[in-house]
Amino acid sequence: MFIWLTGTKIVLYSWFGIRVFQKTPLSLPLIAVVLVILASGMWRSYYRYKNAKVNVITLLLDLIFAFLISLFPESAGFDKLFMIYLIEGTAILPKPSFMIYAVFAATASVGSHALFEFKETGQMQFLGIAEILLYGFAFILVLSERRQREQRLAYEKLSKELEYVNLLLNESIALSEKLASQAERRRIASEIHDSLGHNLTGLILTLQAGKKLMNHNLEASMTHWDKALQVSRIALNSVRELVSEKRESYFDFDLCSHLNEMAFEAQSLTGLQIDIDIKPQELFLTSKENFNLYRIFQEAITNTLRHANADHVKITISGNQDSVTFSYYDNGVGTNNLQRGNGLNGMKERISQLGGDISFLSQKEKGFKISGHLDRRRVRNEQNNNSNC
Repeated sequence: MFIWLTGTKIVLYSWFGIRVFQKTPLSLPLIAVVLVILASGMWRSYYRYKNAKVNVITLLLDLIFAFLISLFPESAGFDKLFMIYLIEGTAILPKPSFMIYAVFAATASVGSHALFEFKETGQMQFLGIAEILLYGFAFILVLSERRQREQRLAYEKLSKELEYVNLLLNESIALSEKLASQAERRRIASEIHDSLGHNLTGLILTLQAGKKLMNHNLEASMTHWDKALQVSRIALNSVRELVSEKRESYFDFDLCSHLNEMAFEAQSLTGLQIDIDIKPQELFLTSKENFNLYRIFQEAITNTLRHANADHVKITISGNQDSVTFSYYDNGVGTNNLQRGNGLNGMKERISQLGGDISFLSQKEKGFKISGHLDRRRVRNEQNNNSNC
């Protein structure tokens, strides 16, 4: 647009200058007005028509000075100025200002021409049909170019926006893949820690018991070896399931049966007595809640077997449709300096996935206790708020 307008202005300004200096008597006021008009037009070009305030001010001043040119005796060429301003105003002014300015420019041209003819001949004569059609043709031509330019700019803007959106989408996909990969690694690590760690703990304790009995009661020792072999196979199967992704999904997970099975195995291998107080029909637990609670209690029993030197564990789960409360207690040695490792942090992460809270309490010679709570109303409200977004 800048090159096209500048070229058109040079042609029309040259035509205007030739007509003025050929037919109009020279005078200082005339020369001053002509210089102001040229300076005003070049001022717009200097800013490449990007300064809206300069465009509006100079175009309005130009209409005034072009009208003044028509008042000079035997003036000529002023009609070419109105053509310049009509073209420039239509091309560069914003909507709807360019329409208003085009009407002003055409009206000023008709009025100045009639005034000039009245001054020269004493009769009012307006522009001819050919000149009016020329103005109309120039307006339509510039308007068409303006619309093409606006469409081109809109297309370029849309293309840039699409490129930016595509860039954000690619970054989002890459981030999602990264987060999914990290989440999967954390899930596998948690499963290995909770499931395989539990089995390996039972295996170690069984082997230790068998070793102690080997020199005193070989038959009892062999029984422990058989149990150790059984635990080893269970651990191997859990690893295979984890690697092949054929492990039991929590979508069909029965908490009671798994807790009872785990309690029976722990008692038969180590003698640890585990009491379970749970009424599943009153809890309305989801499969995910069942699975995560099982993993929490599994890790708790593993820690008890490894560190607590306890002989009794109590597991309690109670609640209703709105909330669930659970606890775990062992009568082991306890500690006054409880430090959170992978196991306790894993419990906290699992309960956080359910929107619940968990706490740990231990004192020396007073055992270890876990207390937790699931506020299912809060989770439902958050899900409803997310679905309404």
